[in-house]
Amino acid sequence: MTDGTAVSPANFGNAKRAVIAAKIFVTLACFWYLFRHIEVAELRRTLPGFDVRWAAAAVLLLVLQIPLIALRWLQIVEVVKLRGDGLSYRWMTAVSAIGQFFGQVLPIVAGDGVRVWLLTDLVGDWRYAAISVAIDRCVGIALLFAFAFAILLFPSGLGLFEAYRVEVVVVLGVMLAIGAGALALGPGVSRAVVERRGGKWIADFFAGAYRAAFGPHSAAILGAGCLIHALTIAAVWSLGRAQGLALSPADAAVLFAVMVGIALFPFAVGGWGLRELAMVSLFGNYGLTPERALVFSMYFGLACMIASLPGAVAWFGFMIPRPARSSSSGS
Repeated sequence: MTDGTAVSPANFGNAKRAVIAAKIFVTLACFWYLFRHIEVAELRRTLPGFDVRWAAAAVLLLVLQIPLIALRWLQIVEVVKLRGDGLSYRWMTAVSAIGQFFGQVLPIVAGDGVRVWLLTDLVGDWRYAAISVAIDRCVGIALLFAFAFAILLFPSGLGLFEAYRVEVVVVLGVMLAIGAGALALGPGVSRAVVERRGGKWIADFFAGAYRAAFGPHSAAILGAGCLIHALTIAAVWSLGRAQGLALSPADAAVLFAVMVGIALFPFAVGGWGLRELAMVSLFGNYGLTPERALVFSMYFGLACMIASLPGAVAWFGFMIPRPARSSSSGS
């Protein structure tokens, strides 16, 4: 006999579909609003001025992130002590590419979900597979906040956040301090909650996060994370050159912080729509017309999507049935 509060698989599936539908609606609503408030003729004039060579360089820089993501994730998998036949850097690179692809064409959580699923299929432990992906995601977000904090300490030619730079820096600093404090208290938190209901999850997460940040694998984990963000900044700068925008490295870093940070908000598909709305709203008053801001943001999204296509190829390879091994041992 049930109490009527259990959630059936069908209801859970309906809820997931409703969330995805809501995100698609938000994305389309953002673009509808943008195209109502820009000059289409000016937008057409903006499109032809595009250097494909610099755009190709940006895509290449984004593709180079995939092996670094795999390296970071593999080190975290080592931290949480997952083992499995076939678990290798090559395999992790393929799965990381698949995660990047699904994170571009679906809400970002779909990419992480696919990574958890494929790792679970290999190692047979879905809880620690999920913990490894959660730690990997948290490392990326924490380093993004750290980059944004450092970026806003230096002036930019775009003049963005000038009116409230101090407030933004303080907020980021407080968030980083809270995160660092929670991480430092991780071992104590683990011991305190391990015996409670669901506490094993929390304890294992905090213990793994602590070892990832301060253990023997921390240099590789944090170093790979920093290189990933540095490559994104370089890709933003290259896209600026492709559009004929005279962006300095500091300007590209500011654009990186805004565009990548907006994508973290789980209200749209892959950040589409919200990212473009933020670019037009924030940069319209700093020498970038709304049309050029919109095109720049869309080019960045398209570059990220193109760079994720190796994941589609890898996914196709995973889906091809492998022939069963022969049980005969004739020689």
